[in-house]
Amino acid sequence: MDRIKTFRKYIIWIILFYIFTMIMTYVGLNSIYRNMTPKEEIGNPLKIDIAQSTKVNGRIMGEVTSTEENQLDGKYIKIQIYNKRDDLMGVKYLKIENTKINEPKKFVAYFTAEDVEYYDIEIINDSEEARKEMDSIAERFKDVFNEKELQKGIIWTFVLWALFT
Repeated sequence: MDRIKTFRKYIIWIILFYIFTMIMTYVGLNSIYRNMTPKEEIGNPLKIDIAQSTKVNGRIMGEVTSTEENQLDGKYIKIQIYNKRDDLMGVKYLKIENTKINEPKKFVAYFTAEDVEYYDIEIINDSEEARKEMDSIAERFKDVFNEKELQKGIIWTFVLWALFT
């Protein structure tokens, strides 16, 4: 009977340690993000909720709202990120589709670039010249923007590498 109680205590300690580790990882990863500033003032119809970066990655989350005067279907959101020396680190185009009048549509852009400090966001029209620019930029910055955030293990590896080098 004592053996079962001891076994139960070990299981409880392991579960508590796992929960503690997950909470601390979440807090630790989210505390290393710092807010980025826009290069220029962002106006309607764009609203940025989160624009943050770490030493190795970042995220920009926001929403765009289509109005009767300004239909946005078929247009693109152009996101540019810069380092502290104003060097262009990456460009991403997000197509705006299926928007309803006065209903916000959310967008997210994740990137992996070092020391990003500033961002610039604008809405551009769809045209032949814009598509050519998108194709050339997509090839140039294909490794900068991703579809999801970095995995926790990769971030910890980068953080530990940055601390010890």
